[in-house]
Amino acid sequence: MWIFRWIFGALIIILILGFALQNQNPEQAVSVRIVQWQSPVLPLYFYIYFAFAAGILTWVAVSTFNVLKLKGEVRRVQKENRKIQNELNRLRNVSIEDDVDQEMPENELEDSESIENAKD
Repeated sequence: MWIFRWIFGALIIILILGFALQNQNPEQAVSVRIVQWQSPVLPLYFYIYFAFAAGILTWVAVSTFNVLKLKGEVRRVQKENRKIQNELNRLRNVSIEDDVDQEMPENELEDSESIENAKD
């Protein structure tokens, strides 16, 4: 699957470079206006590269945040998994008699012993 991402990325870069090379005429200079600010007049390919770079940086920032969030989740789940695995191993090593003695309160333990004595 990673090979498709690399091929897709390479194709996008080739398309952007081809677009930029076709639009290098000095006659195609533009100015961008955002609210009250107006940029200097620069070639169109400069703004295309700037928009592409801004998109890449945004993607990297969002992806980094998501990766860190997922790594934290993986660590939390692994810690919980180790805890459950230790509990399972501990329960596997406990004998049935020890388990019954620990779970039954004192008065029930005495009642069960009296029932066993009555059977004999």
